[in-house]
Amino acid sequence: MRRFHAMGMAMSDMGKCANCARAMAGPEQKFCPACGQPTPAHRIDWHFLGHELEHSVLHMDRGVLYTLKRLMLRPGLLIRDYIEGRRAGIVKPLLLIMMTGAAATVMAHYALDGDALGASLTAGMEAGAGHQSDMNAKQAEAMARMGKVFGVVKDWMNRHLTLITLLLLPVQAAAFKLTFRRFKQINYPEWLVITSFLMAQLFVVWTVFMPLQRWWSDAQAVMVLVAVLLNVFSLTQVFPGYSRWKAFLRGAAGWAIVQVVLIVATLIGAIVLGVLVGSGRIQLPG
Repeated sequence: MRRFHAMGMAMSDMGKCANCARAMAGPEQKFCPACGQPTPAHRIDWHFLGHELEHSVLHMDRGVLYTLKRLMLRPGLLIRDYIEGRRAGIVKPLLLIMMTGAAATVMAHYALDGDALGASLTAGMEAGAGHQSDMNAKQAEAMARMGKVFGVVKDWMNRHLTLITLLLLPVQAAAFKLTFRRFKQINYPEWLVITSFLMAQLFVVWTVFMPLQRWWSDAQAVMVLVAVLLNVFSLTQVFPGYSRWKAFLRGAAGWAIVQVVLIVATLIGAIVLGVLVGSGRIQLPG
């Protein structure tokens, strides 16, 4: 009890920083010059939580909605501002990608019963299974087993969507650094930041289109097209004075590299899982 009482006294002490106890110059000083702590530190109550919600989420001139608005309407300018140091009011890209990824995961859970990837990953296997009459028994059994393997892979990817996205960030950043290699002034960490904004943008588009997939069979294909075009358009805004068509083609080439890497990684994972299943080391459900 004494500890909480003392903490409350520290928060109400207008003359000192609650974090490092440095003396403040006066009430007009809003931040501690030693540690950057806002001063004075206010006690957490309903007013404090409402203020935090308003200023960090709902404000249209800073915070989450402000960042998302610029990310969808003027994405290249937002990215360029952040890279060049004009970061006031912009949510940090890693936090933004975690928030939008969580929103996409929640939307997939309620709108698609957790199947964010849809049937595209297993469509080929299911189509092949539909022609089992043209195969011998051994081929039909192998095709059915591979269909189950790809189903397991898809279920795992659905459950770890945000993790997969984070793992793809370095790959996508490397792909864009390769295709935009003439812009040597942008280093790899900065490409990681650019890619994080682009991935958050993709999650927003994904979240909007997912509910439509229940009634519109082509919604997923349109969503992918819109997301890729928006990503590539964003990159054309990042480089002022450079030909937009050239930037567009370089961005599209970067996306193509990422898709090839993702397809190869998925196939390798499915093959390894198939070998383990065939050897009896792993049993597939159902």
